[in-house]
Amino acid sequence: MIAIHPRLIAIKKLWKRFPKFMKFNSSGLPGFRAACAITAFLTLLPVWAHSANLPSTGDMPESITVQGKTIALKGLKNPLRQNPASLSKNIKEGGEVYFRKCFFCHGDHLDGKGLFGNHFFPPPADFTHQTSVTALPESYSYWRIMKGGQGLPEKYSPWDSAMPAWENQLTEEEVWKVILYIFAKASEKGPLAKTAIPPEPTVERGKEIHDEKCSYCHGDSGKGDGPSAKYSSPQPRNFSKSHIKIRSTPFGKIPTDQDIFDRITLGMPGTTMPGWSHLPASDRWSLVLYIKSLGRKFKRFVDKGKKHAPVVVPELPPFTLESLASGKELFLQNCSGCHGVMGRSDGASTHKIVDLDSDSIWPRNLSKPWNFRRGNSRKQLFMTLRTGLSTTSMPRFSPRIFNDQKIWDIVHYVQTLSPSQKPTVKRTLAAKAMTGEVPQYPKDPAWKAVEPYFIPLGGQVLNSEKSYFPVVDNIIVKAIHNNDEISIYIHWDDPTYDPILAKTTSVEPSPAPPLPEHLRVEESEKEETEQSVEAQEFPDAIAVQFPNSVDESGRKPYFLNGDSSHPVNLWKWQSNPNDALEMNATGLKNWTPQPKEDQLVFSKSAYRYGRYFLVLNRKLKTRDADNDIQFPMNVKIPIAFNVWDGSQGEEGTKKAISSWFDLVLE
Repeated sequence: MIAIHPRLIAIKKLWKRFPKFMKFNSSGLPGFRAACAITAFLTLLPVWAHSANLPSTGDMPESITVQGKTIALKGLKNPLRQNPASLSKNIKEGGEVYFRKCFFCHGDHLDGKGLFGNHFFPPPADFTHQTSVTALPESYSYWRIMKGGQGLPEKYSPWDSAMPAWENQLTEEEVWKVILYIFAKASEKGPLAKTAIPPEPTVERGKEIHDEKCSYCHGDSGKGDGPSAKYSSPQPRNFSKSHIKIRSTPFGKIPTDQDIFDRITLGMPGTTMPGWSHLPASDRWSLVLYIKSLGRKFKRFVDKGKKHAPVVVPELPPFTLESLASGKELFLQNCSGCHGVMGRSDGASTHKIVDLDSDSIWPRNLSKPWNFRRGNSRKQLFMTLRTGLSTTSMPRFSPRIFNDQKIWDIVHYVQTLSPSQKPTVKRTLAAKAMTGEVPQYPKDPAWKAVEPYFIPLGGQVLNSEKSYFPVVDNIIVKAIHNNDEISIYIHWDDPTYDPILAKTTSVEPSPAPPLPEHLRVEESEKEETEQSVEAQEFPDAIAVQFPNSVDESGRKPYFLNGDSSHPVNLWKWQSNPNDALEMNATGLKNWTPQPKEDQLVFSKSAYRYGRYFLVLNRKLKTRDADNDIQFPMNVKIPIAFNVWDGSQGEEGTKKAISSWFDLVLE
């Protein structure tokens, strides 16, 4: 949705004339004119790079058809601008549409950094950029919103774009309202933002900012009931309860002003709550004052003359193997009940806690520290253990039972459960060449020598039957071949597994923890449970997607399961039955299994401690070249993924999805 800025014409002209400016002085340095040219070029180069290969107004069609009606785009104006008296109301209502439909990708700040913002390629448009749609006629935005990625000219690789076509989900009036909102708000962040000096912090100023920027999630009265609340997990904070999840104060105590200020500034990683560091500090302090005014506990705290007693993090001790061993034992006793043996949210008691409808969310997956709300440094982990997390099942670790050294021991062990930083996303996946038989089982030691690739997943939000909160947000993929067969290894974290799977393969769930002595009960008081062996209503599943054939021009099918002109080939594994099925699709809902004699993909699966493991094998070439992907050497083969968590009701179009990547057989 971003077009080439007119200023780029000047940049290109400057570049053509650049050699004329390159006159050097006697010291071998560029002269004044050359220096000016270099500065101008380097300054404007990011604008050029940002806008390259993106459609301009010249690519906009003369007209489009929306629900059977032909609409001429040339000269098309936003009809809602003709009534200035209702402009503020329409902008507000446009914001409500935006937060129901758009903020997952484009973000609260309209900067393309929503919850799924870095999960798709190309990334969502940054409306705050100076070359964004706000520099173009509103008819351009109308076209892009109505027709989405599939409505782009083919030269712009429309099949990669995750931008939905909203013509069947939004009315024309709603589209014009959301355009009003985008144009009105995009300039408030980024290079076009206003820089006026704000007034001193006041409750009144805080309410003004809250109503303008926070109410879409937190509601007009701060009770967490804004238009986006039911599309958020975890749900927005109810400020009238005076609970702030991330605090420096002991469990059950109200947060300090600095605690609230820090959450406003930093946001909550892995959620729809962004950081607001771009707001002036005085405005953020005004928000602190206003948030405190919404809860009675803050006033009572002051009236009673109480003072905060923040938890103090002691000096960092050295890391030792003894501390690590102690931390592992303490973790298994006290933390694995919820977080699981390997910290993947699959603890034995987790299933009694989680209820997404009531906002009882999964315990944190400790193997993904980039999603830790407070942060993943040692001091931040210590603070989380000491204070607990308000409104969640995460308790505090009392100093009466856990001295500081024990907390540090747990911290040391927790840090071994994850990589030190989030894996880099690489768009090209190399399938390693080998001799001999390709590995057929997830535990085959051959996989240890194969490079893993991190594939981010976002919720399928393009179709009306959506998955807003997919539990599976990434997979790890490896590939290997022997010039005859290809073997693809995949693992992904899922805190629940289909019980029926235990009848056909290895399943090892996290066991109930050995409880510490102060929590033990008599044997007769323990709850007797038996593991069910019945299949869950919807199976867990994953589908590996390829085009039916590789287009030499590089053109791909639509990444969301192709269309009638560009079909895709899918290898879909399901937990029930524990098997892979070859299919072809011409759209999100048009999937057809291949005949039994053409089912040539073989699978082996396992589940251990909150993680699925799967290996898929197939010959590089088959007899059905029209419907089966063939695997040539050293050629970029598009590959994408769909994942369903059946325990969360995901089936059909409710799933997590990836963009296209490139698979290359070495």
